[in-house]
Formats: sequence, structure tokens, C-alpha cells
Amino acid sequence: MSNNDYKFKVNLGGMIELLSGHLYSSPNVFVRELLQNCTDAISARIIKDRNFDPKKAVVEIEVTGNEQILFRDNGTGLTEEEIHEFLSVIGQSSKYDIENGKAQGDFIGRFGIGLLSCFMVTDTIIVRTVSFKTPDRTLEWRGNSDGTYTITELPDTMPVGTEIILQNNHSDADEMISGYYDPDEISNLVYYYGLFLKYPVYIISGNERTRLNLQINLDADKNKPLCLKMGSMFLGDEFLDCFNLKSGDGLFSGIAYVLPHPVSANSHHMHRIYLKNMLLTENGDKLLPEWAFFIRCIIHTKKLTPTSSREDFYEDELLEAAQEEIAQCIGEYFEHLELYNPAMLSEIVRIHHLAVKSVIAGNDNVSDVLLPYVVFQTSLGEMSAREIMEFGTNASYTTDVNQFRQLAPLYSQRSELLINAGYVYDSSIIKKLAGKCKGTSIEMLTDSDIDLILDTSDMEQEAQAFLNEAEKILRKYDCKAAARQFLPQDIPTLYSINTDAVNSRQIKRSKQQANDVFSDMLSSFESSFDSTAKACLYFNTDNLVVKRLISSPVTDKTNACIEILYVNALLSGHFPLLNNEMRTLNENLYTLML
Repeated sequence: MSNNDYKFKVNLGGMIELLSGHLYSSPNVFVRELLQNCTDAISARIIKDRNFDPKKAVVEIEVTGNEQILFRDNGTGLTEEEIHEFLSVIGQSSKYDIENGKAQGDFIGRFGIGLLSCFMVTDTIIVRTVSFKTPDRTLEWRGNSDGTYTITELPDTMPVGTEIILQNNHSDADEMISGYYDPDEISNLVYYYGLFLKYPVYIISGNERTRLNLQINLDADKNKPLCLKMGSMFLGDEFLDCFNLKSGDGLFSGIAYVLPHPVSANSHHMHRIYLKNMLLTENGDKLLPEWAFFIRCIIHTKKLTPTSSREDFYEDELLEAAQEEIAQCIGEYFEHLELYNPAMLSEIVRIHHLAVKSVIAGNDNVSDVLLPYVVFQTSLGEMSAREIMEFGTNASYTTDVNQFRQLAPLYSQRSELLINAGYVYDSSIIKKLAGKCKGTSIEMLTDSDIDLILDTSDMEQEAQAFLNEAEKILRKYDCKAAARQFLPQDIPTLYSINTDAVNSRQIKRSKQQANDVFSDMLSSFESSFDSTAKACLYFNTDNLVVKRLISSPVTDKTNACIEILYVNALLSGHFPLLNNEMRTLNENLYTLML
């Protein structure tokens, strides 16, 4: 038996601090790193040792009380030379060909920096190993957090492979560190990181030996119920549907799941993304398109490049290609639903209308598929884009929600179609819709369109004196007065305002809430709208209240009613009231009470 003392070739203390404070997000990753070491060693032996039977490949984890964790594999093992290369020169790894510096494609990461992550939970790492090249030599490498290590040749023989032993003797031992030496905690971490590892992983605790990973191929085309069940287990939610993700270039494979409830684009999006069957991240923001926030994924990849911490991907050409292919897979799923399950597609659009609208607005590849299923508010109730396209006569749309609320009852009485395109993405979508319609003409609402639904009043001459008085009163609100007839009769007035007048009102409201400096600044903006701002209060001469006002002598109460009707029209149109308008309402209600 020989025993030689050596020093690491870097400042180990600084390296450990770097790992724990900057590179890794949690001490948990030591389990991932050890699993990677084990599986890579097995992969290497399958390639290099012709006498090894891949069916006998195994990883075992043994937890002894609260004192020790042992990871064991029957992979290649290490010679003494390799120990110096891979365990003692920090940063070196057997996944690199030492002679030409090229990475071997089948290995996630072999000993080196990854092994040092164990120093976050122990002060001593013991590696016992037998190389398939020298099966008669058992070597023990013992690394200490003070930067020293020893290599000892042991008299006892052991099978080809490697054992990595962690002892609960960390100098900063506390409850958190001790928790990692619990068999249930280790089992949970193995399940979390290595559920899909291709070699069997067992945990041994006492007399129990339990398999921790699965040998399962998820395929939504062959067994959708199983995939939905697995999705619920892994992603913590029930799902409406699922479908396969397959890269034509072999960049990835997996399952995408459709949430059964609406979610915010800014909410946390949990995914399970595996690199060579080892969990890399739960964050899919770099892989999925921004609009796919209603999708959750389980994705496997072998070709994408991980960051140094192996907790995310580098943003490179491969990642960009994968993003495009995943977006294409989702688009193809929608196309498949349109052909074979339009009811499901309609339900997805109904639940995730905002996400779907963002897709239609920004992705021409799938907009033709999704567009017919989008639902709009209209003067004739909710209508799908397909129903609008098949409406058959002229239709108008407005990008002002308040204007829609005001005019919808008028259009409804005339059985004419007014579409609300005032919500996010609606404007660009309605323009796409207008370009695809053959039997229906869709045009943006104009002031002249409003005049068409407001018929000339039979009482226009009789109402002239009343209108003159109304003009005087409304002048202080930069508003004109006119008499019209329109349905329904119970609407006494309609307030119409152009975009510049809307901007002018918003500036006035902001000035009322601003200090003197900002108020002067806003005044300069306001003057730019004065000449083009137009607002008009239309009095419905079919309305009983308006008829009574027209036929009655002008008094203080008449003037009070005019101002009250003006404010009522603003409220009906959901326009925020200015300070003087709210005050006017209260004062005139008081006048009517006298």
C-alpha cells in the first residue's frame, strides 16, 4: 500500500467560494454533478470496453445514517494518471481529449470542477476507483477542502468502477448541510435531476434497495393519457391537451402541455428541460416563443450548449434554431387541430385568447389557422372571426372601447355590425381579417359613419332655440350641440369626440393633478390640439326628456338639465370626468332640488 501527499494546482479555497457564491444556485447541484460523473463513466465504458455488457450498467447511492453518502457506478474507473489529470487539475475533465482539445460528444461532464461542488456539503471527498484498464489496482483519492489530496493504493479489491464518498464533517455543519445526508432528501434530489437517466439508479438505505428513475418513452401520439398523467406529476398542474415536440434537426424532443386556465404572460412558467437526460433547468424562456406562455414543456436535448453552471443554455445559433423549431411545432399542432379537432382548437382560443391574439398579430405562419376562432365583442353580441367573415354586409370597427360602448346599442337597434377592436392586438388582427374577407367589407369607423346612424331630426327647427342655449352652456367644455333622431329612444344624448379632443381632455386632467412646473409644460402640449379637437353632444329628439326640454321655456333648470345630460353622456361613454365637470354635476343636481 502506498500513500503520497499532493496539492491541488489552484487555490481551492477561492474555487469553492466561487462555486458556492457565483456558479451554482444551490448546494443541491452536488447530486446532479455526481450523477453526471456516474453516467458519463458508464457511457465511456460502453464505448471503450468491448467486454462490458450495457445491460449490467448501474448507479447505486447508499446513505448511512446521517453520516455518509456513497455514489457507486460500474463505469470505466480511473488509472492513477487519470486521477492526477481529472481530479487534481481543477477544470480539467475527461470529456476533453487531452491531446487535441476536442470534446467527446456523449459526455455531459466528468470529474473536475463538477466534483468540487461536493465541498459545499463536506470537507472531505473520497474517491475509490478501479479502472477497466488496470482491474487489479484499487486506488483511493482523498481530497480535502484545505487544498491537499492523497492517492493511496488499497490492498482490497473491488469491481471495476468508482465509488465517491461524502462524509458529514463539514466545518460549517448546520441543519441545512445535515439535511443532505437524509435518504429521503437524496431520493428527492435524484428524482428531481435524474428521473430520465438511461441507466438504472438505485438508492440503498438499510436493507432497502429502491429504483429511483424511470425507463419510459413519452409519446403523445401513442399514449396521450400516460403523457398527461406524467405532465401532471412533473409540472404540478392538470392539462387540457398535450402534443409531441420533435426537431427535424435532432436538436430536441419532448412533450408540450396546454394549460386549461388562462395565465399571465409575466407569471412563472415551470418547465422540465433535460440535457442528455439530466435536468438542466425549469426555465424555458430561452427555448419557447414569448407568446407561448400557455404552454408547459418537458424537453430533452443532446446538442444545445449548457452554461458553466449547467443550469441554463448559452444563447448561440443552435439555441436560436431550437426556438424557431419549437415555435414551428406549436404551429403544426394548431394546424392539426383545425383539421381533426376544431372543438379543441376553439376551446384553446377561448381560454388563452390573449396569447392566441399575440400569435396571430406577430406570426403569419399560423395566423390563418387561428384567426377564424378568435372572438370579438360586437354590437350583435360575441362573434367569431369566421362569423364576421360570413356576415355578408358592411361592418365597421372602432379601436376605442368607450366609443364602442356608446355606439353598440345604436348599431344593435339597426341590426348593423360594429366590432370592438380596442383591446390589445385587436387592431392588427382586425386589419388581417379585413384583408381575408370576401363577402364582408370591414372599415374603420369614421365621424361620417356616426352621422349615418344619427338621422336628421324632424324637430330641428323647433329645437333651434334650445340648441342655441345648449351651445352657450357647452362652450366652456369645448363642445358643440346638435339635434338628431336615433334608437334606442331611452338614450337622451350621445357624446362624440375625435382623437385630438380625447388627447386634449387627457392633458387637461393631467394638469389638474400636476404641480405648476408640469402644468405649464402640459399647457404647451394642449395648445397643439386646440384647432383640431372636435366634440359634439347629440340630443336625441325621440327621447321624452329631450322633447320636454325643447318644448319648455328656457330657465335655470333647463340649463341645469343640459349640463347634467352632458355629464351623463360622458359617464355613459366611460370618459373620466374633469374636476369642473364633477362639480357641475353636483351643483346642477342641487339646482333641480330647489
